Amino acid sequence: MEKWLIQSLWISVFGYLKEFRPEDPYTTQYLTNPPMNFTNEEIIQEIFPVSTYTCLGLTIIIFLVTDYLRYKPIIILNAISNVITQIFLIFTRTKTNMMIMEVFYGTMIACEVPYYTYVYTKVDKKYYKIVSSHMKMACLIGRLVSAILAQSLIDNHILTVPELNYLTLAGAITSLLWAVGLPSVKNSLYFHQSPANNSIRGNDINAPKPKTVCQILWSDFITAFTNRYVLQWSIWWALDTCIYYQFMAYAQSLYQEMYRGGTDLEVTDNGMIEAIYTIISTLGVYVIGIIMVPSWWLIGTLTLGQGVILLIMAQDHLLSHAYVGYVLFGTFYHIMATTANCEVAKNIPEDSFALVFGINTFISLLLQTCLTVVVNSPIGFMVNIRTQIYIYGQCCMIIGVLFTIKALWCTLSKRRNVIPLT
Repeated sequence: MEKWLIQSLWISVFGYLKEFRPEDPYTTQYLTNPPMNFTNEEIIQEIFPVSTYTCLGLTIIIFLVTDYLRYKPIIILNAISNVITQIFLIFTRTKTNMMIMEVFYGTMIACEVPYYTYVYTKVDKKYYKIVSSHMKMACLIGRLVSAILAQSLIDNHILTVPELNYLTLAGAITSLLWAVGLPSVKNSLYFHQSPANNSIRGNDINAPKPKTVCQILWSDFITAFTNRYVLQWSIWWALDTCIYYQFMAYAQSLYQEMYRGGTDLEVTDNGMIEAIYTIISTLGVYVIGIIMVPSWWLIGTLTLGQGVILLIMAQDHLLSHAYVGYVLFGTFYHIMATTANCEVAKNIPEDSFALVFGINTFISLLLQTCLTVVVNSPIGFMVNIRTQIYIYGQCCMIIGVLFTIKALWCTLSKRRNVIPLT
């Protein structure tokens, strides 16, 4: 087996293990029932927002420290944070402890970027596309297997919802042990460049004015974001990713609200829905890679579709409808995010991938934080879960309208250019 393939599979196994979290589809159910007994309002207004604030504060720091420490220590930090998160969930009961748990969960999320960029330092650029596919598929398989396993264990009364946390802890510990065994990185994009990369970037030892790290970062930033096309796609990515993560974080709270009011299904079906969502999202991403669809029209119409889905879910009372909405909303996002990533990647230098991804992630988190403060926090409106979903739906509608107008403008401009003058 070739060396690059071994390295790709090695990091992909870590991706599978870090996403093996059987308790994730039932987190809100676990927190609102014995032995935790928190209210839905405490969860959405006091506990969950902490991870958003933490992730925002750490994202840029993690990005720079990752490059300086050469990736592996931050991947290990990701695994450690995962382990500590589960320990707090299992062994602590107070609201303060849950907020501390969210700090470690936010740290874990902030450390996601090194996972997707680590392998680029280990393999040749010609393998970037295939190793990226390996890493993404590993994460999806991890989510799929854990969701199916969780649903099977619950349905057959083998484990209870609280006991799923122990299974998740076992996966987290295994991911930590695997992370420790990852090969070390000798070179990185900015602080520890290889001689060949130094030369390519105009930082050769024979150059009269070698570039500093700050100069290289600024040069890459200017190159990427002065490209109008890249900027437009980055704006969409940041906006819709903000709404996506906000909705996914609080969807289970909506399920609990529907369940308490009387509905048609049990919330113990969450694992099955998570598995279906993962499968359909994967198929959607695959299909969009092999068919030709005008990108701006795809973004505009699917974002509008997301808005309609959320507006319906905000006032519906059937859990079956909410589950369908969850699957469709998430699938639409993954299709659009894949398209956006491809469009951006085609228009920036390969060495800028991590920087652009990091900046877009930071902007998305900044928007999430602002939205969380306005919607959930004591200094904001502290709205109930249905109003919260309604607000997210309105945001999607506005974004969808803007990008549909962009699609229409591009279409009309193209037609004007091809119609011969008379």
